[in-house]
Amino acid sequence: MNFQGELYQIGVVVRDIDQGMENYRRLLGIGPFWRMDTDYEGRYRNWRGRFANRNAFARWGNLYLEMVEPVVGEGNAKEWLETRGEGIFHLGYAVDDMTQRPDDAECVFESWGARLANGDAAIIHLDTVARLGYFVELAQQQVAMGLNARIERGLAEEPAGAPA
Repeated sequence: MNFQGELYQIGVVVRDIDQGMENYRRLLGIGPFWRMDTDYEGRYRNWRGRFANRNAFARWGNLYLEMVEPVVGEGNAKEWLETRGEGIFHLGYAVDDMTQRPDDAECVFESWGARLANGDAAIIHLDTVARLGYFVELAQQQVAMGLNARIERGLAEEPAGAPA
C-alpha cells in the first residue's frame, strides 16, 4: 500500500507550555504562538477516558508546530514525556482515507473530539515509533484544514509568545 497524505504538522510534547514557547522562540525563531487548550474523550491503547492538554500552535515554514503539555489522561503525549522526555512525538498528515495503515501500523490513539460522518475518530495516531521514532498522526483532510484556519485566525487576533 502506498501511503497518501500531506504533511501539515509537527507535534512536540513539553513539560511547560510557556517555557516551551519561549524555548522554541529563542532557539529557533518560531512564533508567535496561538494558545488553545483541548479537552475531549478518546482512547490510547487500552485506556479510554478524558484527555486535557495545554496546546500552542505556530507556523514552522510550510507546516504547523503543535506544542502539547499533557494535563489529564493517559495518552501518548504523557507517556512520551515520562519515558522519553520533551521533543517531537508525532508528525501529522492530512488525509482523505483514514483507514490507511502503512506497513500494517496499529491505530493506538483516537481523539473523539472530532468525528467522521460514520462516527469514527477524525484524528488518530498510528504506532510507527519502533520504525520511525515517532507516531504518525492521520487527520481527516477537512478537520486538518479547519484546524489550520483556526490557528491562522487565532494568530491574527491574539498571538501569544510573539518574538520580542
